[in-house]
Order: sequence, then structure tokens, then C-alpha cells
Amino acid sequence: MFILSSLFLLSACTGCNEKKIEDPKVVINNVEEPKSTQKMQDYDLRDTLTIAGAKYEFVITREADTTLQKVKVESGSEFYDNKIHLVIKKKSDGSVFFDKTFNKHYFSSIVPVDFMRKALLLGIVYDYDKADNHSHFSFAASVGDPEDDEMLVPILMTISPDGAINMVKDNINSEVPENGGVATIDPTEDQG
Repeated sequence: MFILSSLFLLSACTGCNEKKIEDPKVVINNVEEPKSTQKMQDYDLRDTLTIAGAKYEFVITREADTTLQKVKVESGSEFYDNKIHLVIKKKSDGSVFFDKTFNKHYFSSIVPVDFMRKALLLGIVYDYDKADNHSHFSFAASVGDPEDDEMLVPILMTISPDGAINMVKDNINSEVPENGGVATIDPTEDQG
């Protein structure tokens, strides 16, 4: 009888202390995490070449410049703009022939103002294809959107042996419109 009454008490009390377990609730947070400001990869390019019969060494370095205004590109991503330092030295004595730091505003005579607001200085490289007879330094510069290869203004920049700089829009892309060199998209228009 003792066993039977113990079982009765156990079965009666098990319902007393049970808590009803509810299904977990899923909470959706609609607040979007702020994206951090991105930066393009730094680079350091160097080479030796002969221009007008003399040997030169150039060094091109690109780095994000946190002192410049941040740029919000077409996709909405935010980037630090870049500065690019170009140094050209004579190999014979190591003397500096050319030394300049560029940012995108240096190219404002070529790049349309509206496009400039959503663009970065993407890069400057030596343009071996345009070196012709090696009578001058030929560099290719570009201002554009780091997330869209088609949204850029290509610029041909030549430096003569006396240090004079000449810049023109490089017509390497036949699809680039004449309205300033870029295919701009108005985000307020229905693209669908």
C-alpha cells in the first residue's frame, strides 16, 4: 500500500511543478548595421625606363587619404578617396626630376562635376603601349567607381623631358559617351 500511495503522490505532484514551455519567439531587427567606410588596396609600382636617351626610375604609390571627403559611390557604398604620389628620378645621379601628389580634383578639367562627386581617383600607371618613341613619360590615370569597371574616365597624362604635364581624356573605350566620358545613371529614374 505504501508503494501505491507513493506512486499516487508522485503522479499528482508532477503536474504541479511543470511549467509550460513556449515556442521560442523570433525577433527580427530591421535596423541595418552601418557599413564601415571602405578603402581600395594600397599599391607601390616602380620601374626603370629610358626617355629621350636618359635612364629614369619612377615610383607610383596609391593610398587611401582619410583627410579627403569620403565618397558615396553609385551603389551607396562609402569609400575613402585616394591620393597617388608619383616620383621620377634620374638614374645617373638619383636627382628628383618630378615629384607630385595627385588627388581626383587635379583632373577636374577633364572629369564632369556630377560624376566627380561619386568617383574616386582609382589609379595611375605607366602606359607602356602609349610610350611611342620614348620621347616622353606616358601615364594612364583613371577617375571612377571602384565597384563598376564601366563607370570611369580614362585619362592620358604625359610628362615631357622638361617636366611639363599634358592631360587629355583617353579614348580607349569607344562606348564612352561624349558628355564627359562616362555613362552616368540617374538613381531617381526607373531602371526597370
